[in-house]
Amino acid sequence: MQTSRLFRGVALCTLATTVGLLSSPLASQTPRPPAPTIRALDTPPAHAPSPQQIVVKFRDGTLRQRDTARGLQRVAEATATALRTDARAVASTFAVSPQAGYVGVAPVMRLAAGGDVVAFSRRLAAGEADAIARALATDPEVEYAEADRIAQRASTPPNDPWYTGPITIKGKSYTNVQADLYDPKGGIDAPGAWAQSASGHGVVVAVLDTGITAHPDLDGNVVPGAGYDFLTDTFYSGREIDGRVPGGWDTGDWTNTPPWSQGCAPENSSWHGSHVAGTIAAVTGNGVGIAAVAPDAKLLPVRVLGHCGGNFSDIADAVVWASGGDVEGVPANETPAHVINMSLGGHGTCPAYMQSAIDAAVARGTTVVVAAGNSNLDMAQSTPANCKNVIAVASNGLTGKRAYYSNHGPLVDVAAPGGGKFVNDGSGGAEWIPGGFIWSTINSGKTVPEAPAYGGYIGTSMAAPHVAGIVALMQSVAETPMPPAEVEMYIKASARTFPVAPDRPIGAGIADAKAAVTATILQELPKPAPARVGSGQLVSNLSAVPGQGHAFVIDTPAGAGKITFRTFGGTGDADLFIAFGKPVDLEDSEMKLHAIRPGNNGYIAVPNPLTGSFYVLIRPTRAYQGLYFQASVD
Repeated sequence: MQTSRLFRGVALCTLATTVGLLSSPLASQTPRPPAPTIRALDTPPAHAPSPQQIVVKFRDGTLRQRDTARGLQRVAEATATALRTDARAVASTFAVSPQAGYVGVAPVMRLAAGGDVVAFSRRLAAGEADAIARALATDPEVEYAEADRIAQRASTPPNDPWYTGPITIKGKSYTNVQADLYDPKGGIDAPGAWAQSASGHGVVVAVLDTGITAHPDLDGNVVPGAGYDFLTDTFYSGREIDGRVPGGWDTGDWTNTPPWSQGCAPENSSWHGSHVAGTIAAVTGNGVGIAAVAPDAKLLPVRVLGHCGGNFSDIADAVVWASGGDVEGVPANETPAHVINMSLGGHGTCPAYMQSAIDAAVARGTTVVVAAGNSNLDMAQSTPANCKNVIAVASNGLTGKRAYYSNHGPLVDVAAPGGGKFVNDGSGGAEWIPGGFIWSTINSGKTVPEAPAYGGYIGTSMAAPHVAGIVALMQSVAETPMPPAEVEMYIKASARTFPVAPDRPIGAGIADAKAAVTATILQELPKPAPARVGSGQLVSNLSAVPGQGHAFVIDTPAGAGKITFRTFGGTGDADLFIAFGKPVDLEDSEMKLHAIRPGNNGYIAVPNPLTGSFYVLIRPTRAYQGLYFQASVD
């Protein structure tokens, strides 16, 4: 029987310590805690008020553009259609209280750019301003109609104490505890994404793991119904009877006493699913605990791992259900996930039934993110990371290097912070420091749930939820839901170049939330920034996937006899392009200097070159790894 184990231990996700225990115990320690208090999925976060005005621009020359009253009447008609109520135009202000049963519509001002700002006599609920604008936009006389968005300070960081610290751990004070979110070398630049109003709002992320426990930093972001438990075997579930049950609650996965010790080393409960969930979407800005990558996303907890692990067959069914598919004997999922995170795995090839489940989820529009594994092996040996149609995530440390435990290889898509920094503290011993861990929500219980807590783990299990959170940020700002293949392309194309060349390939770079969100908003893959190189300088270990590339610039002095450009080595297929005086534009028909051939051996020679700057672009026809580039002036 094929089973799955968590990526943990020195090989995967080691528990460093638990700190910051809350003084009050959980309201319930029964196998299924009561459903937590939640916000409705369509309720905007408190820090993002709903728009209360619209801006409409009637086309120049139209009667409605010249006649304010006629234009206002058209807005009233659209309002009545969108809100399914009576709406009336009000010439100037709402001097008289509006009668019950209708919405008053009044002009506010005409903008310098020509649009008219329109207000309403009652407070608009979430989405109503957008609905009115959409109704207006169908009118051929309307040039544009949009909700009047609310701007707020983008520079205020979360007030969660663990976000920057100081936090006291074992008598020592630490800062930058959650540097994985913002460190310029090894972090994901989550603040850069938040500054663009990306929060994960409206996005559901399914966490297929050990389930979650009740926690004040999680409860507010859990979907109604709190997920499902898919473990069918009592050996793994710990229940007295087989079968699946409502609620994705983590009742503990300890393996201390029989029968749980059969085939498993004794260990305490990990609370692994709670830790993963907290990284993705812990409640943020509440002055408690940690900050999360996508603080306004909703969590769908699905229990697929218990004592000693879980069957892949249960995990496959959970993938189908979480993405909105039908599973016999299980009620329909009322909150299908836009993203699935699986920080789990085992050795071997991808099972056919697992591949089918993943393919079905992707076909429904769900992006599947999987941890690469922590065995320091080629990821081709780790499943479901080696399945097709997933985003496989390796682990880097805050220095940007590959984490020593992380699986690697050409199947890895991208890296993200997973922890792993070990230092000697100078006191005669060595200790794990906060910056070497990924800190998140757990529980203090050694076996069954006791009190909410926070703890530090390392592993690709911790790297994957960073990427799942970035996907949620992207989907929250996308004009329309992005297909999984497009999400993967944007994640890889926007990844930040490793500050230190990895000793083994671990994907396109370090996942970058700011760059991914920017690319999503612009609907344009980022272009590589040119790096200046000198004559004869050898640039090594270049890796890129389709949509990415590398750019360079080299200066030629007066009187140069020749300049040569070449790419070589590595694997994959790279094309070489050259332009003089300006960056390479692939759409410029006059730019003809190129070397397009199968493989990585590109060569271009320019005799008697002009004095000035030559620009280079290397683009993959298919992904390249370990490529070398060199330009020489003679």
